[in-house]
Amino acid sequence: MPAVVRTLDRVVRALFEPVLKGSGKRDWRVVNWDGEQGLTLVLERDGDVILVEFEERNDAKDCFVRTNRFNVNARLTFDRDRPLSDRQRHLVEKVVEVVAAREHRLPAEARPDAQRRADLREIVVDRMLMPEGDGQYYLNPYAGCTIGCPFCYVVGRADLSRQLDGQPEIEWGRYVDVKINAAEVLAEEVKRYPPGIVRMSPILTDPYQPAESRYHITRQVLEVFAETDFIPVVLTRAPRILDDLDVLTRCRVAGVGFSIPTDDDGVRKLFEPGADPVDERFEALAKCHEAGLRTFGVVQPMLPMNPASMVEKMGPYIRAVRIDRMHEMERNHPLYQRASLESAADTDFFDRTEAELLAGFQSHGVPTHELDDLSDIMGD
Repeated sequence: MPAVVRTLDRVVRALFEPVLKGSGKRDWRVVNWDGEQGLTLVLERDGDVILVEFEERNDAKDCFVRTNRFNVNARLTFDRDRPLSDRQRHLVEKVVEVVAAREHRLPAEARPDAQRRADLREIVVDRMLMPEGDGQYYLNPYAGCTIGCPFCYVVGRADLSRQLDGQPEIEWGRYVDVKINAAEVLAEEVKRYPPGIVRMSPILTDPYQPAESRYHITRQVLEVFAETDFIPVVLTRAPRILDDLDVLTRCRVAGVGFSIPTDDDGVRKLFEPGADPVDERFEALAKCHEAGLRTFGVVQPMLPMNPASMVEKMGPYIRAVRIDRMHEMERNHPLYQRASLESAADTDFFDRTEAELLAGFQSHGVPTHELDDLSDIMGD
């Protein structure tokens, strides 16, 4: 079957068209736009980078503002705790107003019926590097993830993107789009964009999900970066990354972050049945550190664990750690019920576990980090 050209980018580009045309004419500009992990605009005003996210409308959720079709959220990309200034809020409101006026142009035809079978598509794309501002980028070698963690918070955003692409609803973890021309496109982009840090991948996919064993898209992308001054930073749950240590160590600088939410593989089997065993991840993290890569950890969401064991197995090998609790608990609470672990779904568990992890990592000299701005982790 020939590779597919997605309609998604054309649809999203048309929705944002007036905003893109207005960029740079006054005291603001569009840094980037994207449509494959929900709809996003990245704006710059007054020296700050603003992330504007459009999600399917849900009146039960808080948001910055609503349109007829979307919940819209906005924050500073690299300083999420600092509120937007009045001028920045005004810019976002005007941009949303322009987008809302074009919502009726979105495809109106009925979505294909939901399907149970898994779906793997080979697609061609015309963009890979996604600027985030301040010399940082992200890149998704795939769209979708067959590791399929049921609590993943990209589920709704990814399904919105599939809907706009005219694709049927499929359970998260049972579809993946393979960007077969990723390296070819990237090889041209690295000639045009200034070198910077590239996250692979922030939320939409795992670069080392099972499809990588067949297609090697992530390896091909890393081979492009190895010939440049770009700094790839790979976030994964998969020890399969060790297969590419030879390429990663050829890069001028490279980083690896391992997502490990528990030290108990029995818990992993209940919450992450499609992911690799946690001890294999701890071992791979140590090997990446020993190979000279800049390594960090992600304990998100905190699942039932022995915090002291987590710190012992992760702390000696990382420069920083992100710690966070389970979110969207209304959707995810049944996971705890089925596992008979409801006591680990309450605020007391998260507060207690976080405090123990923070104290433990601090004793190893490991700071906590939001991982929005990776420049300090990737520095010398």
